[in-house]
Amino acid sequence: MNTNSLKTFIAVCEHAGFSAAAKELGYTQSTVSSQIKQLEAELQVRLFDRYYHRVSLTEEGILVLQQARNILNAQEKMLASLKFGERIEGEIRLAMSSSICNRYFKEDFLQFRRKYPGIRAEIKEGGTEQMFDMLRRNEADIVFTLDRHIYDSDFIICAEQEEQAHFIAATDHPLAKRRLTLQELCGNEFVLTERKMSYRAILDEALASKSMEIRPILEIGNPIQICELVKKSNLLSFLPDFVTEDYVRTGQVTRLPVEDSMETVWTQLLIHKNKWRSPAIHAFLDFYKDVMQKNSSLTEK
Repeated sequence: MNTNSLKTFIAVCEHAGFSAAAKELGYTQSTVSSQIKQLEAELQVRLFDRYYHRVSLTEEGILVLQQARNILNAQEKMLASLKFGERIEGEIRLAMSSSICNRYFKEDFLQFRRKYPGIRAEIKEGGTEQMFDMLRRNEADIVFTLDRHIYDSDFIICAEQEEQAHFIAATDHPLAKRRLTLQELCGNEFVLTERKMSYRAILDEALASKSMEIRPILEIGNPIQICELVKKSNLLSFLPDFVTEDYVRTGQVTRLPVEDSMETVWTQLLIHKNKWRSPAIHAFLDFYKDVMQKNSSLTEK
């Protein structure tokens, strides 16, 4: 199978038409039409429904699109491996939150560094919208989010994992181990991450929908510092479980059972669909997809 035909097919899908795909690829429209016809003949299926100068994927076309992307991704990985092997060099620019940075850039990053010593990484922290703006402006190569589940046709989700988040308190806090309501919690003193930042923004929106609000006495970006403050005081907080895991396991903080609270967020690893992916970016994506998959397996157990 000619991979050029697969690339042309994907371009038609992504640009919603033959003429737009031809312009993007530098082909004539007749060349694009010819390649699609050849691909349809080879697969013995109709890939597009055509009407009023517009095209839409058939059911078979949707299946072929997924597999075509898999084939081309596999080809890119093979060529990168043959050409560079473990000698991959380059720079990757990552946009992520402090919580994600604390989770994935300790032992995992040291393993990545040992495997790819020629790759340099630059990390920029920010809110979700700010990070996607950086991706659109080509100021970042990869976005690592911790937020609500995000889907946008401009971005490719390379890996994702559902996470749990809970309100936390010191183990000797008067509210510990009581069944609580959000209304009861709102009158307490809180330390939270910055307003409009990932899961803090989700929490604020969930409370606002119930005509409630938490006004923290302190807003700070470092979730580990938040845990340190909570364990020594009557302050409460709201953090993802992976941040508080060690503190809960060692009995320093406890997760509060709260009725009608929002407890699900998502970790997602995304890139722009039109972004050229260097061998260094491929190496990072492959490595951290495996790391996230392992984390997901451990969470399920």
